[in-house]
Amino acid sequence: MSAKRLEFSARAIANMEAIKAHISSDNMAAANRVIAGILSTAGELADFPMMGHPGEIAGIRELSLSKYPYTLIYRLTAEKVLIAAVVHQSMKHRS
Repeated sequence: MSAKRLEFSARAIANMEAIKAHISSDNMAAANRVIAGILSTAGELADFPMMGHPGEIAGIRELSLSKYPYTLIYRLTAEKVLIAAVVHQSMKHRS
């Protein structure tokens, strides 16, 4: 099985920008590490798209990062993994 294409929605990109801005106000190096961790985990989904579990909404999957308190909300198609949102694990979300 070949890797799926990985895409980020505008919402997911905005989520990551907000995460980076929030963390970088205290520690830019930490912000960069968190974003790198999010991107690394998202990259793993291209090869292993079933790593996450089904979400509460049909067609949505969720993958919690083990090192950081964020969850990737994503959708699968035959060709791609679409990261729909990146949310803090303490937040309720809609996809």
